[in-house]
Amino acid sequence: MKSIAIFALSLVATAAMAASSYGTATINITGSSTQTASVNGSRVENTAQSKAYANQNIASNKGSITVSGNSTQTSIVDNAVVTNKAQSAGDVAVQNLASNVGTVSIDKSIHFTGTSNQTANVVGATLKNEANSSSNSCSGPDCRDGALAYQNAASNMGEVSISGISTQVVGISGSGTTVSNTAKGANTVAVQNMSSNYGKVNISGNSSQTTSIYGASIVANLANGAFAHAYQNIASNDSCDPPPVVCVGPACGPYAMR
Repeated sequence: MKSIAIFALSLVATAAMAASSYGTATINITGSSTQTASVNGSRVENTAQSKAYANQNIASNKGSITVSGNSTQTSIVDNAVVTNKAQSAGDVAVQNLASNVGTVSIDKSIHFTGTSNQTANVVGATLKNEANSSSNSCSGPDCRDGALAYQNAASNMGEVSISGISTQVVGISGSGTTVSNTAKGANTVAVQNMSSNYGKVNISGNSSQTTSIYGASIVANLANGAFAHAYQNIASNDSCDPPPVVCVGPACGPYAMR
């Protein structure tokens, strides 16, 4: 894949781990997990250039993670700029804010009923995820003409199991606030999820999904190119077949998120 950018919005002291070429790391949390991240008047950037791999997790869970108890993820982006870009052949950029990406299980323990609370607030800020493949110089077996961009806000993507209650809330407000997900180039795909479940998601209990967009805010999901695809889910459940790509990168080897 020429350029792949995954932007998952989920804010909370991060328990996340990307797989390495030596295998997939596993994180087990017994009890309750609370992740909180606040970005105010600042810039958060995650950039991968020529054949580089950049991974940035903010109050998110990524990889193979088990939380026995309650999981609370909160992200606040106020008067700030958060960007994630991958613009060269073979590059991979992964940015997660207040989301669960990969194989994540939030189960009930002996004393608790498993509860997942995900909240993402974007106020007077810019949230941007862009994968722009314009080069044909990649010679690897998995470098094809195309850019793939994922943007997740308070969402679950991949294979997620929640036993109990799932609450997903996204608030986008303020004049000049822009949330965009763009993929450019041949065979490009752009996926934008707001308080949504995308992929193989099992919820045994109650699911509440809320997305509020007001105050002259702009939410855009654009795909430009000969074979471009654009998917936008807002407070939705999208059981895609096959499931979304969770393994990313050349040959899905060192960048696997299984």
